[in-house]
Amino acid sequence: MLEIDHIGYAVNNLEEAMGQLCLLGYSFGKAIKDEERKVLLAFGNYKGYQVELVAPAAGGSPVDNILKNTGPSPYHICYCSNDFDEDLKILCGGGYKVAVPPAPAAAFEGRKVVFLYALAVGLVEVVEK
Repeated sequence: MLEIDHIGYAVNNLEEAMGQLCLLGYSFGKAIKDEERKVLLAFGNYKGYQVELVAPAAGGSPVDNILKNTGPSPYHICYCSNDFDEDLKILCGGGYKVAVPPAPAAAFEGRKVVFLYALAVGLVEVVEK
């Protein structure tokens, strides 16, 4: 069974975005640099609601086009999976397409993450629990 983990937001400036969300009551952990994905990210919590802020760390970042085309905005929902391979098989059989293949992620202590796209719902992320 998949459980919602967080909503991912593309932002231009990680520190500025953290500051603005702190004014709304969010608290943030330490920023993480994901060299492989060329992003800086931070997780924030407010009353059990978790967000992930994702900012470009270098050219060629996966959020570059989002920021260019729509500006700072939410762009994915992340789900945790207790059975990553089985859930991936079910989702792909149900119309989701792999947008970014499964790979270890710095944000999740090296656990596997996959990004999937479905025309009806957009981009989702699934992380191995």
